[in-house]
Amino acid sequence: MDMKKQWFWGAIVVATLLIVAATSARAAAAPYPTKKIAIIVPFKPGGGFDLQARMLAMSLEKYLPNKVNVVIENVAGAGGKMGAVQLAKSKPDGYTIGVMGLESVAFMRALGQLQEDPQRWTFLGQLSSDPLLVAVNASAGLKTLADMKAKDFRFGITSEMLASAAVICKTIGANFRPVLFDGSGDAVLAGMRGDVDALVFSWPTMIKGVRDSKGKMNSLFVPSQSRLPSLPDVPTLADLGVRADPAIYAVVATSRTIVAPPGVDKTIQEILVNAINKATSDPEFIKQMKQAEFDLVTAKPDEIKVRMKAAVDEFTVVSDMVKSYVK
Repeated sequence: MDMKKQWFWGAIVVATLLIVAATSARAAAAPYPTKKIAIIVPFKPGGGFDLQARMLAMSLEKYLPNKVNVVIENVAGAGGKMGAVQLAKSKPDGYTIGVMGLESVAFMRALGQLQEDPQRWTFLGQLSSDPLLVAVNASAGLKTLADMKAKDFRFGITSEMLASAAVICKTIGANFRPVLFDGSGDAVLAGMRGDVDALVFSWPTMIKGVRDSKGKMNSLFVPSQSRLPSLPDVPTLADLGVRADPAIYAVVATSRTIVAPPGVDKTIQEILVNAINKATSDPEFIKQMKQAEFDLVTAKPDEIKVRMKAAVDEFTVVSDMVKSYVK
């Protein structure tokens, strides 16, 4: 091979190496995110978790540093456990986050159903925290707390609400027979039919069921420290003469928190927290939440972590009471 050919092919090799090096350098320096982000929802499509996650996804895409898609991944099963486990075992690279129920995760941890310690998770924010609402079938004879204490009533719930129902009944001194349903919709229909005597779910879910029942169900009380602005006529436990341990209010709500696996890089964590804060402050997102009758209740990551520990501690107190009902 003559000198000219050697020089030519040598130049080609050098140029190729330079291009590869430059491409690799750009890829390594590329700011997060560079591909789609998945939001795990531990329940079937159509429920409150799913709806709020989808609204968040649309808003979040607007505030990430790079234009990427944010998609929903429904991982239903075992009352939210399947989704929680998948999230905890996901790679902590910022491309898998989740909308998890703080109380249901704490319940699973307290009962030993979740090996992964949620205190180690990367907390990013919160979409809502809805106090629960206890409603009764109008023909069940449960008009007061005294009625609930006197009757071994049938409490219609889903598995993730079991511990909260136990806490409520322990607080008011009542016994109950839990009747488990796969979803809140099935439970509400049972309440309308009279197949169960009482139900408890987050107040937006429960009040919709009460209104749709056209008089077949009534709101009884909210286990909240103060009356809800959206339900000013529904009494609290305090209004009914019950002085509850303040610790119970850590568990008698449905809090939809935004989390990531343990060990997410601090820089990526900051990007996500900043984008989530902007997304949940977006006027269009707030409008969508209001139209869906959800109250936007945000919280800082450190606050969520403290509440998670409090919820685990409180559910541990009633764990023996509910273990016999958990399969």
